[in-house]
Amino acid sequence: MHPYDHARSSARIHGGVWQDYLALHAWFDASKSVLCRFTHRALRHHLEGVAEAVFIFGAAIRNRNGVEIDTVELGRQHLLEDCPRIVSAHDWLAGFDIPAWLPASIPDADDLAGTSVMRFGGEKSHFLPLHRWFLATDSWTGGNGHLAFRHHAFGVFEAEARFGPVIEIGCGKAVPTRVVAERHVTEVLGRIPPATEFLRRIKGERWMLQATSPRKLGLDQSPSSTFEEQSHAA
Repeated sequence: MHPYDHARSSARIHGGVWQDYLALHAWFDASKSVLCRFTHRALRHHLEGVAEAVFIFGAAIRNRNGVEIDTVELGRQHLLEDCPRIVSAHDWLAGFDIPAWLPASIPDADDLAGTSVMRFGGEKSHFLPLHRWFLATDSWTGGNGHLAFRHHAFGVFEAEARFGPVIEIGCGKAVPTRVVAERHVTEVLGRIPPATEFLRRIKGERWMLQATSPRKLGLDQSPSSTFEEQSHAA
């Protein structure tokens, strides 16, 4: 479904207006900008993605009625409307065709932060949050396939959105976040691949594309039902 429809669904369930929820649902579906195929959902349509949404949007979203709606609940609603069940990130990698060019060993966040210090100055503490964020997907699934979630061009822009346009390194100096993120991916993979290089290797399963529709949710009425309601009202 379109983010607009997800937002309308949230408004019907929780009150307020669809505009209250659009930004959240648009965030979940932003990965479609890199691949107009259902496997784009692998980047955010899972419980780990819901946790990321909580970090970005906060624990709750206040609607037009002044009611705080749990962000986790809204995220789970989005997942269920696009898939028939709530899934974790590792579910998307079942049958994943792991690229042969993925590295067998991956430097840790501390080593990568040290490399950033040598290149940009500052202290390790300035860069560790970004490097840890990229590598946090290691806990999502086994093997090096977890790199598919963030180690690509889309992940670089995700990092910029999460950490801001620059990383302050003290003494009034700053480094563009995107530059540090690009260096991270290059250090790990040797280059910056597009997300599609990973997404096209995901084995399609029926549950991945069983999204519901606005009509099934009762958001859109057929012309015939609308006519009948108008006739009864008259």
